[in-house]
Amino acid sequence: MKKPINHVLITATNTGSKPCHIYRYPALRLSENSQAEAARLGQSQPQAVVTLDRGATAYAGLITASVDRNSQTKVTTSSIGVSLHGPDAGDSSTENGVDVPVPGGSLYVEEDNAQVTFWQDNVSDALAW
Repeated sequence: MKKPINHVLITATNTGSKPCHIYRYPALRLSENSQAEAARLGQSQPQAVVTLDRGATAYAGLITASVDRNSQTKVTTSSIGVSLHGPDAGDSSTENGVDVPVPGGSLYVEEDNAQVTFWQDNVSDALAW
């Protein structure tokens, strides 16, 4: 029996000319009707802020659904709204987000069960949850 696929990898690449920091976790709006951003997975917080050299990529994992698919908020979406948090806990750039098309055209999401990890400097840590 196949296990359901309920993880998505979110990536952010530094395309600038200088190193930069990427803070906390991506603020994700999972559908156009979302009332709040996806919950964060607190246990995934790294020891330090992720610093991206020029051309480097940071990774976050999105758990899209529970294993049993028991949800009151099931949606299929063609894009995800992605915003970045600033360096301070109260600082958020969520109003400056972009809608990113979902590869393959659509994604099943349970908004009440979805969780996103903190930014990681490698794929393994982002998808370990």
